[in-house]
Amino acid sequence: MEMKKLVLVKVALLFLFICFTASNVDARSRSINPGSFIIAGDNYNLKSTTSACCDACACTKSIPPICHCHDFGETCHSACNLCICTASYPPQCRCLDQTTFCYDKCDSSEDKAHSE
Repeated sequence: MEMKKLVLVKVALLFLFICFTASNVDARSRSINPGSFIIAGDNYNLKSTTSACCDACACTKSIPPICHCHDFGETCHSACNLCICTASYPPQCRCLDQTTFCYDKCDSSEDKAHSE
């Protein structure tokens, strides 16, 4: 009886191992699946910096303009109110705030974790 339990436990562990290793993950893909987002809360992987910056900003031609920062990285910039991160490791975060201006470009001497 003890041998049957041991075999059953080994089979169950083998099954779990196969299930978890059989999934295909492409961490370098730039396609965004909205179902894989988590919204960063007050303490979720946010890094405080002294000033906000953005390397890839785009604005509409409307008056006033509507601007978005398109930087991807492990964190969002310090002034971001709506930061969305993927559930991958490391997370890929993007700020979804709409502003009427673009932040200054990130300084090369700063830690640019949010613009990688």
